[in-house]
Amino acid sequence: MSKALLLRVGIDSGCGGTLGPIFPDSTFEYVPIPESPKYVGPRSVFYRDLPARHYGTLAQYVPARYRMAAAHYDPEFETFTYGDPTRNKRAQLLRLIDGDLLIFYAGLCPVGYRAASRLYIIGYFTVASVESMTATDSWPPTNYPHMLGNAHLRRNRPDDGLVVVCGQTRASRLLDRAIAISDEAQRATPETEKRMGIRGSLMRAIGRWVPQECIDDVLHMIIQR
Repeated sequence: MSKALLLRVGIDSGCGGTLGPIFPDSTFEYVPIPESPKYVGPRSVFYRDLPARHYGTLAQYVPARYRMAAAHYDPEFETFTYGDPTRNKRAQLLRLIDGDLLIFYAGLCPVGYRAASRLYIIGYFTVASVESMTATDSWPPTNYPHMLGNAHLRRNRPDDGLVVVCGQTRASRLLDRAIAISDEAQRATPETEKRMGIRGSLMRAIGRWVPQECIDDVLHMIIQR
């Protein structure tokens, strides 16, 4: 394993107004952020169409104003893609190569206990490829069929500077049980500091690189889940 990047994803209080649920046995629901209405198009996916792993659909886990809304389902764990066009994340994603690890974490909260929210690792990709998208005559681009499930390629128009990471199908997954990495103040726990080499606040969305000497321990930590 060459490099490992830790990225925050999923609905939160700043984008969506809530957190995904976690249950007493550490199973959880990964709830993506809402899609911006200006990007909704014929290929958008909606919360009401995304199945929840426990029962029903993800619409039950979002505020009422989003229950009929489109979801920005990114990362997606069917074809294993993750995209971002923003400057800082774009630069980080472009450093990834085949065999690197992209680890996703999200804010989760027991149902009815907002004060008990923490940050948890929820899934990962073993990188297969990283694509820097270029302008095309048609949208979505037909020359990237393996990435058409990504939320950015479902939009009604392209994003400037978009980079999409594709995960290896047999070595990428959404975890069955979440792994806590923060306390309730969203700061790395002592265990996270020891095993992942990550310190301080995990609140911000920009990625954090796992120190080289911790990568094997991190890989073992997520694979066993």
